[in-house]
Amino acid sequence: MLAGTACAGAASAQSDPTVQAAGSTSTCRASELHALFRGFRPAGGSLTAAVVLTSAGPKPCSLSGTPPSVTLLDESGGSTAVKSHAVALPVGAGSVDLTPGTALPAYGQSPPRGSAWFVVTWSNWCSDAVPAVSSLLVVLPSGGSVVAAPDASAPTWAAGPSAPHCDDARAGSTVTIGAFQAPASSA
Repeated sequence: MLAGTACAGAASAQSDPTVQAAGSTSTCRASELHALFRGFRPAGGSLTAAVVLTSAGPKPCSLSGTPPSVTLLDESGGSTAVKSHAVALPVGAGSVDLTPGTALPAYGQSPPRGSAWFVVTWSNWCSDAVPAVSSLLVVLPSGGSVVAAPDASAPTWAAGPSAPHCDDARAGSTVTIGAFQAPASSA
């Protein structure tokens, strides 16, 4: 290989967020991910949910950081007007390695080893019109997005409230997003 070609290749690798240093796991691409929305549950006046991600790609990949935004989607794909607020919690969450072929968890099961998950908290819904949130659009820190489909294995009796409590009619509704975490079983 010519020296000029090697330099050009190194420069393009540095500009591609999915390419890591030799010997490390590459960043997961949105097209290689499956995501599961575990459904909202009451948490004080807010609603909290977990989103679990697994790799459908051919090689292990990693996720790190916090998704910059999450959009609440209804059954027709329309969005609900909420502000996204990403927080780097838990502190020091680090990079999470995803293993190809890891299955999404069934209802009531913890996220499996080889997957990643994060918390979404929805607060302050003050509109009379209650949205029918059925899935979440997750924007990845490295670019791209993935739709987190609802947990089809969840029984109907497990459905949480449709919207959080109204705390301040002058403030907008907010979705707070936590950092990617490894399942407890792989820590």
